[in-house]
Amino acid sequence: MNQRLECLYSMIVSQIGVIDVGTDHGYLPICLAERGYKGELFASDINAGPLDTAVRNARVAGVEKRIHFLLCDGLSLCPPEQVDAVVIAGMGGDTICSILDAAAWTMSDRVQLVLQPMTKAEVLRSWLVSNGYVIERESLVSDSATLYQALSARYLNRYTPLSDAECFVGSPWLAENLSLYRQMICLQRRRIETRLHGMEASAREDDAGPIRWYQSILEQLRVIEEETQ
Repeated sequence: MNQRLECLYSMIVSQIGVIDVGTDHGYLPICLAERGYKGELFASDINAGPLDTAVRNARVAGVEKRIHFLLCDGLSLCPPEQVDAVVIAGMGGDTICSILDAAAWTMSDRVQLVLQPMTKAEVLRSWLVSNGYVIERESLVSDSATLYQALSARYLNRYTPLSDAECFVGSPWLAENLSLYRQMICLQRRRIETRLHGMEASAREDDAGPIRWYQSILEQLRVIEEETQ
């Protein structure tokens, strides 16, 4: 299992059951089964092809009977009473929000969310804190020259505000590896600077507000970077 999936595996805290949404090859639930996890295991995917691949991989590993395979959109076929950890990885932050928004049962302090957005992490973090979820842990991992953000959250019906910059990079108080955290700050700063330069070059009147917002985020990132030196 690669470092990205090892990171997700290390974050799971579960006794009842785990579902891996958008399971693709099924590597995470297969790993859980192989390493002796005793709870229920579910692997879901919206497409039959990837789910068939996951079934074949589980069969080769000898754990096919340990995993329930669900052909469905998001969590639509997941039995809530059999799951206390939801893993959603490899999707955009906005897609993850949509999946959670359609599964109100995840709004429970008994359900851990382990999330790894490929894009729009700022959208995901903003949605979580705005809807009463508390981000309890953040982890960064570098795998194949790509920096991945993973987080663990739980619904506690409590608002824990994040600055605009923290929505992009996570709270420095939760950073487990400051070296990788500073790399993420640099990565997000470059992305924002690229967007900002494009807006400034177009000189459109309706870009004035977003330009000021991105400038504010860059200043916040500068302060965070200094504070974590």
